[in-house]
Amino acid sequence: MANQRIIKNNKLSLRAQQIYRWMGFGIVMLAAVCLALPGRSQDSAGVMRLMQTNQCQACILTGANLSNMDLTGVDLSGSNLTNATFRGSDLRGANLTGANLTGADLQSVNLRGANLTGVNLTGANLSRSQLVGAILFLINLANADLTEANLSGTDLSRIYIEQANLNGAQLQGSNLTGAELFGVTLNNANLSGAILNSANLSGASVRQAFLQGAQMQGASLRNTNLSTSNFRGAFLAQADLSGADLLDADMQGVILNEAILINTQMRNVQLQGASLEGTILSGADLEGAILTGATFRNVELTGTNLRGADLTRIEIENVDFTQGTICDAILPDGRTAKCR
Repeated sequence: MANQRIIKNNKLSLRAQQIYRWMGFGIVMLAAVCLALPGRSQDSAGVMRLMQTNQCQACILTGANLSNMDLTGVDLSGSNLTNATFRGSDLRGANLTGANLTGADLQSVNLRGANLTGVNLTGANLSRSQLVGAILFLINLANADLTEANLSGTDLSRIYIEQANLNGAQLQGSNLTGAELFGVTLNNANLSGAILNSANLSGASVRQAFLQGAQMQGASLRNTNLSTSNFRGAFLAQADLSGADLLDADMQGVILNEAILINTQMRNVQLQGASLEGTILSGADLEGAILTGATFRNVELTGTNLRGADLTRIEIENVDFTQGTICDAILPDGRTAKCR
């Protein structure tokens, strides 16, 4: 009987060991699955350290959920924050230098005064975020969503924002000198007083935007949609607007000296008091445009359509209107040009 009990106990012991081994294996597998789940940080110790010390340099926090948190002054420099979520968090004064925020969710995040030098924000969601006073030197915002983001007065010179969404963004007084804005959307954006000298906005959509007093000398606006935008008092000397769409745009008092507007759509554009000295308008369509009191000196009008345009009181010097079409246009002396 004793031997039978020993054998029975050994069998039970062996069975228990097998169960424990399977439980251990299951726990390991469960942990692996949990760590692989989307939105789960791959460095839980890093998250814990961040919570305790407000810093976690060079941490791997891919997919971490840090939403609706007070992270003011946090130091996450050099960290991998790919696909991390910060939605609604306060990151004022944060140090994110050199961090990777590719695909991160920063919607409605407060980043005022934060240092984002060298940060990769490709494809990130920054809609309705606050970036006033943030340091954005050498950052990459390609394909990022900056809808209604506040970037007023921010230094964005030589920034890379190709194909980004900036619809309704606040950029008043911002410095975008030499910025790469190819193919971006800036519809309804406020760029009043912004500096866009030598910026590249080729192929961009800037419809119904506010550009009053903007500095855009030498800017590339080739094939850009600028229809119904407000350019009052803007400086566009030497800018290239070839093939651009300026339909119904308000360009009163604009400086277009030596600008290139080859084949530009300018129907019904308002150019009262504008300066066009050495401007190239070859093939441009200015049908119905209002040019009252504008200055025309050494303007190239080969193939230009001025049908029905208002040329009342314009200042003319070395301009040959016979190079274009002025049928039904109101001439400087008030007469209406007869159609041929």
